[in-house]
Amino acid sequence: MQYLQGDSGEKRPQEHSEAHEDVSSDNGFCFMGSHDLSVELLAEFLNHSSSTFSLKTVFKGSMQGLIALYHREAQVTGIHLWDKKLQEYNIPFVEHILLAEAYTVVNLVQRSQGWIVPAGNKHNIKSWEDISKKGLRFVNRQRGSGTRLRIDQYLMENEIPIRQIHGYENEEKTHWGVALKVANGEADFGIGIQFAAQRMGLDFVPLFKERFDLVILQETAEKPEWQQIQAVINSSAYKRAVEQHVGYDTSLTGKIVSGS
Repeated sequence: MQYLQGDSGEKRPQEHSEAHEDVSSDNGFCFMGSHDLSVELLAEFLNHSSSTFSLKTVFKGSMQGLIALYHREAQVTGIHLWDKKLQEYNIPFVEHILLAEAYTVVNLVQRSQGWIVPAGNKHNIKSWEDISKKGLRFVNRQRGSGTRLRIDQYLMENEIPIRQIHGYENEEKTHWGVALKVANGEADFGIGIQFAAQRMGLDFVPLFKERFDLVILQETAEKPEWQQIQAVINSSAYKRAVEQHVGYDTSLTGKIVSGS
């Protein structure tokens, strides 16, 4: 899988770590993986509760997060990786990267992704086919991210040369970054979550609904920190907080998707 070579990752606010560093700690528990506001909310719930630890969040791409988990550089990761051939989220990638490791995959949220476009959608962006529309400036996601993988899969499947897409090399590391490029007039469209578009006063054209899952190694499953994380995820308070944001679905939140 050539996209295993994807580098760089997602970053977000300054209160979250962005660098690759030693994340081991006697009183901490590290999430390293794809960025989502549901992860930020999870950390806030834990850090402002009676929990006995703080959740450190290091936002990278989905692929980088899985590799970090394999190398024990983090205790939990978050991913949203679509396998086009198998028509399945996340599990094929987990099996490929974690190999013989025992693991558990738990859904955190489902969310809507689509085109983020200026208010009014003056360029009439409607579907995947519009990615190669002439005269429009595209803003891409970074290599190694789940969204970038989805974009590249579409281009390969439809034999669309990247040279036909003005702005393909223009990469952003978060959904907020994509929305800001569009809001500032630096790009005409890009792919991101619905909430990012709404937050910036932009229009949103849905393309797909995806599953954002948490992955842990089985050696972590019985640790008290993971038990506290599960308690938050399964709480009605956490689910209500997530559901306040447009484009999010918590109907599978907390459910075990797969395990070995």
